[in-house]
Amino acid sequence: MMKKIILVNPPYPLEDYPSPPLGLMSLGAYLKKEKNHVIIEDYVIRPYSFERVIEKVKTFKPVFVGATAATMNVNAALKILFQYKKADKDIVTIMGGPHVTFDADNILKENSHIDFIVRGEGELTLSELAEAPNIEACSEIQGISYRTKGKIVHNKDRPLIEDINVLPGQDISLVEVSKYKALGLPVNMITSRGCPYKCVFCAGRKMGGQKIRYYNVTRVVDEFEALSKIGTKQINIADDLFTSNKKRCIEICREINRRGIKHKWTAFARVDTVSGELLEALKKAGCTTLCFGIESGNQQILDRINKKTDISMCRNAVRLCREAGIEPMTSYILGLPGETPETVKETLALSKSLSSNYGYHLLSPFPGTEVREKCREYGIRILSNNWDEYNSKNAVSESLAMPHKELLKIVNSFREGIDNYVKSIIEQYNRGEKISGREEQIVKEQRTFIFAKDLILGRIIENYPDTVCKNEKDNINILVKYITKKTGHSSSTVEQELKGLIENRCLVTGVKNNRFFVKWA
Repeated sequence: MMKKIILVNPPYPLEDYPSPPLGLMSLGAYLKKEKNHVIIEDYVIRPYSFERVIEKVKTFKPVFVGATAATMNVNAALKILFQYKKADKDIVTIMGGPHVTFDADNILKENSHIDFIVRGEGELTLSELAEAPNIEACSEIQGISYRTKGKIVHNKDRPLIEDINVLPGQDISLVEVSKYKALGLPVNMITSRGCPYKCVFCAGRKMGGQKIRYYNVTRVVDEFEALSKIGTKQINIADDLFTSNKKRCIEICREINRRGIKHKWTAFARVDTVSGELLEALKKAGCTTLCFGIESGNQQILDRINKKTDISMCRNAVRLCREAGIEPMTSYILGLPGETPETVKETLALSKSLSSNYGYHLLSPFPGTEVREKCREYGIRILSNNWDEYNSKNAVSESLAMPHKELLKIVNSFREGIDNYVKSIIEQYNRGEKISGREEQIVKEQRTFIFAKDLILGRIIENYPDTVCKNEKDNINILVKYITKKTGHSSSTVEQELKGLIENRCLVTGVKNNRFFVKWA
């Protein structure tokens, strides 16, 4: 029997450059395949309100409402599910994702409005849960946690899906991808699940398994080709380790080339998995950037966190990227086990010597990570269990030899430097001064992002009143005046940005019943 299911993507700051919710779009595709009626409420690009909840409960009448969440927005997801329960006490509320997978007991103890936790991979589990006729039948469903007779029950773990090719690809029709495109944000895809490595700061291996399970090459390139036709700025291959299998990577690249697909894309890689031959194939297929998690400039720290790499590997990978014409992006975690003022200096020095494109993050001991479970053993002091603070702006842990305030000062100074640089080139651009082509691109991207953000969060397009149709030029002029008044942007900026959004098929204009309208594509 078909069930009506709402999947919730909780709020996440647009400034942190989110991408369309890949996990929910994949889960939604599978639930639809199993004959359920699914919609996604994406509160990243649609402002959340209780009025919206009431509206969807009345019009869609869901049986289930499920939310995913990262640690930083798990409280927001819990609040939203509380509101759905408040709107209709008979709605079954479900949570999934890495945070609740490893914190299921606490989530259920502290939140009586949550009915079920789906642990690990969600497709099969949620589909079976949707088919269960009653609570008694749930005892046989693997991978769920719930309450029965006043007690919390954790059913046995569900084995990972051995052949992930049985799953349909992500259903992009479930989300307003045009809004992400308007913001200049990438769209994600994955070509595999799993990671064989045991880095102590990551729970990916526990979620996806230590054995990498691959989508076949044809399926991967089919999805890549479909996403390339949307017109997003770039595609990001978000596998834990895309470059794990050199032969398969090269096959994917060759198939992209054979089909004549021309689209920029990026991926994540380990420094010990790249070679000249592989990078040449990636470059030819359109890869522009590879992101490497270097983590630290100190070898003892790398060994302690089970990174299984060394500094020479890092230098070699970056050199090979440059030779192939691929930009190496490197990222580092400050506050790892064994961090001291001296090791921080080593990391800062290495980051500046390897690549001009790099970033720093503070260690966040997320639920499910070894560094959290063995924090004393690793000499890590956890400063907060307030999940709202587990974001890029806060220090929630520290090593015993390196105060968190010092690390936060370093990261904030780095980010302020970037912000000040962007502000300075915008000011130069506005004064008509000469700047480089790359700097001009940054200015235009920043302006487009701010404009699109104002349209999206202010729901300017959705609230535009259809006007009596005139000629095309007058219709657009009326629209420009409306947006100028609502946003405060200059009419010249509105005119230029609006033209770009229409040309890039983010916005659609037309005439119906002699009335001019505009809507998101």
